[in-house]
Amino acid sequence: MRATVFMYLVRIIFGKEAFEMLVRLYAGEIILGKIQLEDVPKGLYKRVYEYLVDMGYIEPEATEAE
Repeated sequence: MRATVFMYLVRIIFGKEAFEMLVRLYAGEIILGKIQLEDVPKGLYKRVYEYLVDMGYIEPEATEAE
């Protein structure tokens, strides 16, 4: 709950640039092995995941069932 409120306030007060900086910060921490993707707040999880896929650090999950 606190993380959700924090993300909401960051978006309002600092704008999109600060939000993207947080995405890069969490992605960097994951790349360095300091945290796991599961440790990322819910409000940032999807964007951090997409960022890591775009950068080639993780493989995208299959979205279609075979």
